[in-house]
Amino acid sequence: MAAKGDKNASDEMIDTKCSVCAGKNITREAEKYCVECQEYYCIPCTDTHKAFPATRAHKLLDKADSSTHGLRSSLPSFPTERCPIHKAKLLVMFCKNHDEVVCATCVAINHRTCQDILFIPDEVDNLYKQPVSDKTKKQLLAAKKDVGDIKKAKQQLLSDLKKQKRRATDSITKCRKEMEAELKRLETESIKEVDTQYSSMERDLQSEIKEAEQHSDDLEQFVANLQMSKGNNAQEFVCVKTSQKKILTAKRSSKTKKEVTIIFFADMKIKNYIKQLKTLGQVSTAETTYKPRTSACKVKQKRDIDIKLKEDKYACGIYGSCFTEDGSLLLADFYNNKLKHLDVSTDTMVDQLDLEEAPIAVCLTSKQEAAVSLRNATIQFVSLGDKVATTRKLKMDHFCYGLAFNDGKFFISDESKTVYIHDINGTMLHKITTDKSGNPIFSNSRHINVNTNRDCVYVADNSQGVISLDIQGNYLSTFTNPDLAQPQGVCTDEKGNILVCGYVSSNIVQISEDSKTKFIIKAEQRPSSVCFDPHQNKLAVTLEYSNTIKVYELE
Repeated sequence: MAAKGDKNASDEMIDTKCSVCAGKNITREAEKYCVECQEYYCIPCTDTHKAFPATRAHKLLDKADSSTHGLRSSLPSFPTERCPIHKAKLLVMFCKNHDEVVCATCVAINHRTCQDILFIPDEVDNLYKQPVSDKTKKQLLAAKKDVGDIKKAKQQLLSDLKKQKRRATDSITKCRKEMEAELKRLETESIKEVDTQYSSMERDLQSEIKEAEQHSDDLEQFVANLQMSKGNNAQEFVCVKTSQKKILTAKRSSKTKKEVTIIFFADMKIKNYIKQLKTLGQVSTAETTYKPRTSACKVKQKRDIDIKLKEDKYACGIYGSCFTEDGSLLLADFYNNKLKHLDVSTDTMVDQLDLEEAPIAVCLTSKQEAAVSLRNATIQFVSLGDKVATTRKLKMDHFCYGLAFNDGKFFISDESKTVYIHDINGTMLHKITTDKSGNPIFSNSRHINVNTNRDCVYVADNSQGVISLDIQGNYLSTFTNPDLAQPQGVCTDEKGNILVCGYVSSNIVQISEDSKTKFIIKAEQRPSSVCFDPHQNKLAVTLEYSNTIKVYELE
């Protein structure tokens, strides 16, 4: 037990604290009270107080003065807190009119007209109520917790803001590289045009040079013939006439002189347009936050959308899905080896893409790119321009089922007992199989979702339930519920809730952050994936053996 006067002594053991020590965050019991200073002092501080000439004559009361001052065994009850306005004054007065504790100077300046001014030490027995103090303490602790929660939320917002800054910077760099690629393309096309013009003009000049060489050879031959015809007047006459004709032909050929030039004139519109730009694009900021949903979702509207195409050989089997930035929907059709791009607002298929193998899951890696996990242990990247097109791909050394992407990292389940974390180039960063105690986490892992607001990873496991990991892959918890049989797909509403579809229970279950079931939608058939668009408040549910998907508008 802590000794009396020890700074670590508990508050419950101390009747009155030393005012000086309390100002230093030291807890010691007061043994003296100075009438003039209106302060409490422990023994060491009393000795210091007596050492100064100005305070040496001050009247000090102690517990032994009970016979002369009406005290029993305690010091006078006197406020020790100083006025925030008049620093040298103690808060010893209570204005009932304003329900405010003040100092004597405050009374003289601001409360002169108040009728109910009480001196706290004299009226403390009437003013002080222990239950009120206890209630206030609870309110303080509750307010402290609320402030702490706000601080934590703001810190999370700051963390998200840093990520968004990095993503925006990466987007600018990507934009610059794309522009460089376009400039390189224009350069290549311009050089190709120069080469084409050069080749055409070179071909003409080479032909003319060859023709001149032929004229030169012919003229030389005519000179020789004329020389050889000397003495034969008839032949010499013929040579003269044929030579004169050849001379005229050669002269006509030599008169057709032309200049050839190749000059490049830059398109100044491009250069001038770039010069007048201040940035590569627009930087927008918004303080949009989604209020946490604490009540059960309600279905405002439900639609069935036909997603079968004429060229589909088999019934559709949509194993995975995700919303794009523009609110359209990407669908991984396992049985038809296709990625389908659906406009949810018009219920029309915007595009389709044949894949080398059956697709299982799909997720966004950027506004203009998605990644698809294929049955042959491949991650196929897809560009999302006017037309959906395959780009590069990663060949993995394990099966790929569930797929999620966040902050440059892939989270991949293997449909079994492992979840992998890879970087965007395919390098394995973590292999997650057990918790910190060495216990297996997964049995039959399926789809994965990353909640960026909470830095949590959710894995739907057919056998175990919904498993939560932190962003580094450390095990947090497992959610099970009798209404949720064989979880298959999982997503979040960005409002503090997880939405999970049960394959066998044929439903969608809403789970809050405190792991309480809030809401159940009967999906009518065995669902294989769920995805949510917080901007449209729409939930898309895909089914393994169906030519339709279900889209719920929630409220």
